[in-house]
Amino acid sequence: MRAKLVSQTGIEMDTRFDVSLLVKVAQMYYIEGLKQEDIARQLGISRSLISMILTEAREVGIVEISVRDPFLNDEKLSRRMQQAFKLKSCIVIPTSVRDESALRKFVAQRTVAVINSLLKNRAVIGLGWGRSCHQFVSVFRKEGEARDVSVVPLVGGSNQMAPYFQLNELVRILADKLGGKSYFVHAPSLVSSAEERDLFCSSSVMQPIAEKWRSMDIVVAGIGTLPKGQENGREIYKGEGEIYKKLDEVHVVGDLCARYFTVEGEFIRSEYYDRIVGVRAEDLASTKNVVCMAAGSDKAYAVLGALRTGVVNTLVCDQNTAEAVLALSEEV
Repeated sequence: MRAKLVSQTGIEMDTRFDVSLLVKVAQMYYIEGLKQEDIARQLGISRSLISMILTEAREVGIVEISVRDPFLNDEKLSRRMQQAFKLKSCIVIPTSVRDESALRKFVAQRTVAVINSLLKNRAVIGLGWGRSCHQFVSVFRKEGEARDVSVVPLVGGSNQMAPYFQLNELVRILADKLGGKSYFVHAPSLVSSAEERDLFCSSSVMQPIAEKWRSMDIVVAGIGTLPKGQENGREIYKGEGEIYKKLDEVHVVGDLCARYFTVEGEFIRSEYYDRIVGVRAEDLASTKNVVCMAAGSDKAYAVLGALRTGVVNTLVCDQNTAEAVLALSEEV
């Protein structure tokens, strides 16, 4: 049966199948996600006919298929982000994907290209911990001929067993892939007092690390958020001990290498700050290339706060995150 389809330009087009059937089958396949054999069974027609209907739906313009290449850059959003936050560079991956693990992989892959473009002989790279950094190290492949590269951890060890918190191991793997030298911090990230922290940092073992922190060429880090929960119908931050409660009281939204900040971009200078065995916010701010990764619009508050610190000068994120951050920046 042939039918007439009138296009948006007013031109009539012949179709082999009834237009309502084309629309129905297209909706079932592309929107509802049904398999062709399931659609055929429901409509009482053959699977081969369903395939022909879908082909015609595309040919006459009822269905338009676009592919968003995660290796492209949304130039418009990138410019808006650069202008809004005075970034040196911003890559926004055009994708509607919302699965966090998939987004982290997209972001990490683009970050690999960014880091390779920045690598020079004798470069010093500071590496953070977290899921994004773990993914970055996993997918990293060296390009170019940069030699004598050093990789240094940006914070001490964690008592959490997840592989993305094993920073010394991530440093070792990245240095091996770069054919460079790895440095390790043999100390916990959080000690009991500022005096204990000073003892660690003044030791002969830590002095080469501290020197590297002051002379880094590149920082690769994720933007962290605090663990969230519900209490009396209110969203609060949950964690061990009193630390997270204190951070919640001063409205912390995220961290860069265990340095916590508010949505206004203010680092929290507390006794907790002085107990961290890790790179100082000042050393991060003085690094020429601070490349941060963010995957998922649920990190919008943390990303906004991180950008407002003035530390981050290169951001790699997905489209939804960029849009959420820009919208949020107009509200808070």
